Amino acid sequence: MLNEMRFGRLSQESIARFKSLSRPINDSDGLGATELFPRRDDVERSNNGRMSHLQTEQKDFVASDGGTITDPGQREKMLANFMAPKKLVLRVGAQVMLIKNMDEMLVNGSMGKILRFVDPALYGTDYDDVDGSGNAGKPKSERKKTATTKDMFMPVVEFSVPNRGRREALIMTETWKVELPSGEVQVSRTQVWYLFFGLCPRT
Repeated sequence: MLNEMRFGRLSQESIARFKSLSRPINDSDGLGATELFPRRDDVERSNNGRMSHLQTEQKDFVASDGGTITDPGQREKMLANFMAPKKLVLRVGAQVMLIKNMDEMLVNGSMGKILRFVDPALYGTDYDDVDGSGNAGKPKSERKKTATTKDMFMPVVEFSVPNRGRREALIMTETWKVELPSGEVQVSRTQVWYLFFGLCPRT
């Protein structure tokens, strides 16, 4: 069946077998199914379409690129092979998927939803705006102002974990790189750890 799909020539028997698998999707955990696309452009189109339906707080994350290669064409070609995009636009409520392992439980492919954005220095403290009241940077007892850097705010995600569990995690940046045996880093990209909604298989 897979070979037939690769060549785009499906037999009636294979078509019937695929159709027999059609069924309502059980999204009792609140997470929609991940869409698979052959091209990254299709992924971005789907992501942008779903994002446009959310009217929540938005943050833009622009990757930091580095490396020793200076030729623009070669550099962009190598960077395009990374799963992490140059610019990632996220909103509260957006469904996300990890594209790199964080630990034994939160791994590549783990799904969740963004709860809020927070200054990492305040995460888990009384200054953390857990209830979304807009009091980030103010202690719940005194509500005093504090100097936080808005550009440092990172997403907090609630993930679905085995046995119908939930786990909250602050998502920080990670660096992807192409490195020579000598240790020279030809290209690198630092971006938050995940891609949301659609997935483009690496080919």
